[in-house]
Amino acid sequence: MEKMDLQIATERSISQKVAETLRKAIFRGDLKLGERLVEANVAKTLNVSITPVRQAFSQLATEGLIHVIPYKGTNVIQITETFIEEVYSIRISLELMAVELAFPRLTPADCDKLEVYAKNMDNLTQAGKFEEVAEIDIQFHGLFYERSEHALLLEIWNNLQSRIQLFQSYGRIHTHPVNKGVVENRHLKIVQAIRQGDLPRLLQTMKEHIEAGKLMVLNHYNRLV
Repeated sequence: MEKMDLQIATERSISQKVAETLRKAIFRGDLKLGERLVEANVAKTLNVSITPVRQAFSQLATEGLIHVIPYKGTNVIQITETFIEEVYSIRISLELMAVELAFPRLTPADCDKLEVYAKNMDNLTQAGKFEEVAEIDIQFHGLFYERSEHALLLEIWNNLQSRIQLFQSYGRIHTHPVNKGVVENRHLKIVQAIRQGDLPRLLQTMKEHIEAGKLMVLNHYNRLV
């Protein structure tokens, strides 16, 4: 029994590594939007068996990064204007709820952490390390969901993260980097509203921040279609 449990754990670990490898390849643009994915080819490229690849495909499908059609095939998703609108409409509603729930629980230490995130994003943007910027941005916004103490809200956020990072990567690949200081300033305004105990301002600032992100992604999309 112990040997069986170990084998299951090992397969799960491998599938997680496969999923992370494919996820990063999609974010970097190494795997193109709409590109066909074949289990056998992925398994051969990564030198693993079919089983963890199949498990990784299932995970990425749950995250919304790939589209699996039984008996037909698997593709990296395509980005459409409707898809962008749907994701951001959900995100705005969820995030404002998370912010309102988290607000009375945010501590000075949380504010310090958020400010560090904001400044790190600015430094990394200037250094051209946009993949790391996207990862820290997820941590910044994720803190509100964690402090909301709403388990289902956090679960939905975890499933939404990959779509958000995909949009950030999509814009980075196809356009010039954001202007110096823009990332930091947007996030610092959020931190300032928290420090001042101004919930209405915080909600408005967060909403404007997310809507600005949506507009940027839509502009990128419309330049390409």
